[in-house]
Amino acid sequence: SELANKWLLSKNIFPDDKLCGSYLVKSGDQLRTIARRYKVPWEILKEINKISRPETLQAGGQIKVINGPFHAKVYRSIFTMDLYLQDKTFVRSFRVGLGKEETETPTGLWRVKSDGKLIKPPWPDPVTGRMYHPEDLDYPLGSRWIGLEGIKGNAKGRTGFGIHGTIETEQIGTTGSRGCIRMHNGEVILLYNLLLPNLSTVEVVE
Repeated sequence: SELANKWLLSKNIFPDDKLCGSYLVKSGDQLRTIARRYKVPWEILKEINKISRPETLQAGGQIKVINGPFHAKVYRSIFTMDLYLQDKTFVRSFRVGLGKEETETPTGLWRVKSDGKLIKPPWPDPVTGRMYHPEDLDYPLGSRWIGLEGIKGNAKGRTGFGIHGTIETEQIGTTGSRGCIRMHNGEVILLYNLLLPNLSTVEVVE
């Protein structure tokens, strides 16, 4: 993660780096459209370039861009998520929590849903029917929600699963969820800023 912070998640651009580069902002450019062109979320360009307000982007300025998209691979047996840029460039690993035996996290290939990235959305408990809101002290989704749709393997056709933060940090590294992938709140914010709806995939393997 230290290497990723110096290389990827900073304004540094290194010679011969084919995955990151410099972009000359043109008149009429918006951060969202620039990010879409490079297949990354606008949030990560805002963060690494320290842009406080995207609407103040100035023509003629240079910003760092990343050639995406990012993908993730989750290993159920070791409660680990590996993050990759494009298909093969390893970025960093995260510890995760997964579904308990009766509601296990399905293996297979998932894709980030088109409307899947949300900040502290209301959440209906499918078992009790209770609706949780972000102001509730026991709100279970933490800082971010990344909704997934199953596209291959045991995941195909499955919905309702996602990646989210948690207030139960002791559950990270265990099978304690209803099937979703749990992360520490700070780490799920980083992942939220890197995964792009409709393009980024999450593969779950044993």
